[in-house]
Amino acid sequence: MNGRKVLLLVGSPRGSASSSHALGDHLLSLLEGHGMATKKLLVYPALGDDKRMTELLAAVDACSLLVLAFPLYVDQLPAPLIDTLQRIADRRQGRQGEMRQALAAIVNCGFPETLHCRPAAGIVRLFAAQAGFRFLGCLALGMGGAIGKRPLAEAGGVVRHQARALKEAAPFIAEGREIPLAVIELMARPMMPRWFYTGMAHWGWKRAARKHGVRSRLGERPFAEV
Repeated sequence: MNGRKVLLLVGSPRGSASSSHALGDHLLSLLEGHGMATKKLLVYPALGDDKRMTELLAAVDACSLLVLAFPLYVDQLPAPLIDTLQRIADRRQGRQGEMRQALAAIVNCGFPETLHCRPAAGIVRLFAAQAGFRFLGCLALGMGGAIGKRPLAEAGGVVRHQARALKEAAPFIAEGREIPLAVIELMARPMMPRWFYTGMAHWGWKRAARKHGVRSRLGERPFAEV
């Protein structure tokens, strides 16, 4: 180990059964290969638990590199993750004289287009600036639902672009350098044709509605103008 420590914060409410965890955990394994000591914490269990939140904040203080992995919720970061980042920012006020830690992020959304992640990536960049982190970049991707809770190594060819992007990003992140634009663009490539992804999403939506006995109500428009 080279003495550098990386902390992964998983900001998905699904915790370890999430695409965010699969992506972040895969990056951690790659960073281990570059000599970094790794630690992983879930954000949601720490909320409302003072002991776990204290552990999380102390782990942020101790790391050389902080990695955020989270999904898009209503076009933004999940509210509990925002709350946690606010606590981190408040704790770091007045520490400008210390060595600046680095921060990178991975954000995924369920929409076919990666561009929906841009506002969230911008928010993370602002957080980094205000909390005194060196921002290394944000790896964003659409179609995150296609990963599910599977480890990325088991997801097959569907994530070939994303697996390659994480592999190419790892040495830059490990060395504290910004992720190249070409790698960010590679991460954003579609996993499959849009028509196929949306078709499967519609099928899943109807299947869930049938399971809960509301299949016949999908066409209702209670707030439509009369």
